[in-house]
Amino acid sequence: MAVVIPVLFFLLMGGFDATVMIADRVTGGFAVRQAARLAAELGGSQTNPSATTAQIDMQIVRNALAVARGLTSATVTEIDIYAPSQADGTYRSGDPVDQYFINGGAVSPGTQTFPIQNRNQTPPNETSIGVRLVWTYAPPAGIFPQNMRIVEYAVMKASPLLL
Repeated sequence: MAVVIPVLFFLLMGGFDATVMIADRVTGGFAVRQAARLAAELGGSQTNPSATTAQIDMQIVRNALAVARGLTSATVTEIDIYAPSQADGTYRSGDPVDQYFINGGAVSPGTQTFPIQNRNQTPPNETSIGVRLVWTYAPPAGIFPQNMRIVEYAVMKASPLLL
């Protein structure tokens, strides 16, 4: 019993940490899908001629943060809105991006190279718009390594209605 109980305890706590991390990954994935969908719906200057890039971006960031409030053991540190250059949709250095750093409740802009004029959502030349969420996971039971950095992303573009 002296050997088995500590092993079972670590397995139980490791399972708890893994379950919480998986739940947070599901929530983070939902947050980026919702934000990418909103980014595609809002589009660019063709669909929002009176809006500024900052206004559109803040709607997207607020939307992602609202959904990400469901993260139980994680802290969002960065939200990026970008135009992926790769077919798999991942963010690569050099892609047009609008970065927003999250510190507590404060949102501060970083690199801004993806203006609203470049977010065309008019068929047949829709632009793919990606949203990337960077967050830090702090396992509640402490079995996993502390402060794991996790990245979630989703890419969408508007599609025309078929009549």
